Amino acid sequence: MHLGASIPERVFDKIAECRFFIARMADYERAQETEYFLYCLSAFLSAFRSTTYRLYGVTEKQKGKPAKASLWKALHAHPQIGFLISRSNVEIHEDGVRVWQRYNVSVGDSISDRWPPRWVRNAERWPLPFKPRFQESVQTNVTIVDWQFEGHSSNLIELCHDAVNEMENLVKQNISTVQHKL
Repeated sequence: MHLGASIPERVFDKIAECRFFIARMADYERAQETEYFLYCLSAFLSAFRSTTYRLYGVTEKQKGKPAKASLWKALHAHPQIGFLISRSNVEIHEDGVRVWQRYNVSVGDSISDRWPPRWVRNAERWPLPFKPRFQESVQTNVTIVDWQFEGHSSNLIELCHDAVNEMENLVKQNISTVQHKL
C-alpha cells in the first residue's frame, strides 16, 4: 500500500495553518511573550514542512514522479522556501532552530545633565578618583525590534510570510484543484 497526499485542498489547508501561526507569532512578538512566540514558531515550521510534503504527494499523484522531483529541486533552490525547509528539518529532527531577538539601542545624554548649573560644575571640577565623569548623565534605551533566524538577517515573521506566499504561488502553478471524473 502506497501512502501519500492526494487531495489538493489539503495542501491549501496547511497553507492556511501556516498563516494562522504567523499571525500568532506577530501577536506574541508585539506582546513580548517569548515563550508563546517560540511555541508558535515551532508549530509554524511543522505546518510548513507538512505543506511541502503534501504538495510533493499531490504533484506526484497528478503529474508523476519526474514532476515531483522537479518540484523538490525548485522548492529547495528557492531562497526563502529552501531556507525554511532546512529550518523545519532542524526543528523536527535536531535540537531545534536558533533564533535571536534584534534590539535597537540608543545611548545619549541630556543637555541639562551634560552642562549643569555653575555651582554643580565647580563641584565637579575636582572629581573623585576612579569615578566616571558622566556616569549619571548617560541614558540608554533598549527596545526589541524583531526576531531573526540564526544564519538569516531578515525579519523572521516577514521571511515566513513571504515564503508562504511564494509556496502558495507554487502550489497554484503545480497542482490542479479540479477533480475530473472519468
